[in-house]
Amino acid sequence: MRTTGHIALCAALAVALLAGCSGSKAYTKKGEKLDEAGLYAEAADMYLQAAQRNPKNVDAKIGLKKTGQLVLNDKLSNFFKAFSMGSEKGEAVKVFLEGKDYMDRVGRAGVVLEIADHYKQDFEQVKGEFLVELYTKGQDLLTKQDYKGAEATFAQIAKLEPNYKDASSLQNIAYLEPLYRSGKDALAGKRYRKAYEDLSLVVNKDASYKDAGVLRQDALTGGQYSIAVLPFTSSVKTRTDLAPKVQAYATTALTEVNDPFLKIVDRENIERILEEQRLGLSGVVDEQTAVRVGNLMGAQAVLMGTVIDYQEVTGTARRSTKDGFESYRVKVADPNNPGQLMIVTKYRPVKYMEYYQENKVSTSVSYKLVSLETGEVLLSKVVDREAEDHAYYASYDGAKENLLPTRNGAADISDGARRNLQGLLTAPREVKPVATLSADALRGSCSGIASAIQQELASKLP
Repeated sequence: MRTTGHIALCAALAVALLAGCSGSKAYTKKGEKLDEAGLYAEAADMYLQAAQRNPKNVDAKIGLKKTGQLVLNDKLSNFFKAFSMGSEKGEAVKVFLEGKDYMDRVGRAGVVLEIADHYKQDFEQVKGEFLVELYTKGQDLLTKQDYKGAEATFAQIAKLEPNYKDASSLQNIAYLEPLYRSGKDALAGKRYRKAYEDLSLVVNKDASYKDAGVLRQDALTGGQYSIAVLPFTSSVKTRTDLAPKVQAYATTALTEVNDPFLKIVDRENIERILEEQRLGLSGVVDEQTAVRVGNLMGAQAVLMGTVIDYQEVTGTARRSTKDGFESYRVKVADPNNPGQLMIVTKYRPVKYMEYYQENKVSTSVSYKLVSLETGEVLLSKVVDREAEDHAYYASYDGAKENLLPTRNGAADISDGARRNLQGLLTAPREVKPVATLSADALRGSCSGIASAIQQELASKLP
């Protein structure tokens, strides 16, 4: 049995189909009038649009077969003129391809047009001559180190004849060589990031191109900046777990930074060296000690920090009783139609409950990034983060879909008031636990630290 929705869909499709057919007929009539007036190019356009709108429009296809062939013949005539001149090989190729594109477009509308064999033979001849011209031009541009012009020329060859000689390889060279040279020059000038970016483009296109892979690794090695994340300390004496958590989050955040030049010293190596130096995992308390430990790790900078403040607020669920109305429907006598009944909506006063709870965590972390080459403090900031979540919802034991709020002691039947209350009745009733918010806040702090360090590194490494 068909549903109402299915019938409606079929009706909509039928209306759209009729509209398309009607439009097709209108275009056909316009095409016939234009054809009668001798405007066959314009007529062909009308017939083509009619055939595209309705593939079963026979009159449109008949008209398009006639006028479309005339349009194509004009294009082929222009091709022959350009071909006959001999010097305009590129123009001849372009005009022929425009004609072929038109023939293909008409063909997709279900009408077959014809290109005589002698035109095809002439095209193959002029295309071959034009490819020789392009190939010679591309080689000359390579010799002159005009790589952009050479790449465009070989790309034109690839479009006309994808497997023509070694044009594809030469096109790659035209693209790769300027990047290779730019990367090599940047490496010589110790602009390691620029060198790495250019040489990466080369390697990603052709991993075996000259020594690009080796040079890219040299750029990475020369510019890589190694950071050791030392154990953090905490001023919050009641939470001994905060410092190691922040250190772990900071290490993870730095590791996830999308910068190949940022290298993080393995945490196990840090702990081993600290133990060997009998400093313990929380004994790095000043910059002098940090520099000594960092040098032992082979790092170029050390990150050290302190959790200076941490606050948790676990809210208690607050509830309040609200006045509302529940709608219901009854049958009553119709005053306008004696003996008949009518349905009216009435409202009875009821009570419902509203609940609110909020959990919040705030953190404050100070950190320093210290250069081991100069002893300079490269960065020193305090990062504050706050994470909170709340649950605000309503509860009602009766027919929830009929519940309405009050306004001036009466039922508020406005759409907005109804939607707001229904939203509270279906709102989530769980609030994120403080432990989850704590992790969110601490991770947010460490993400801020990692972002600032990455920006500092990018500014120092062009």
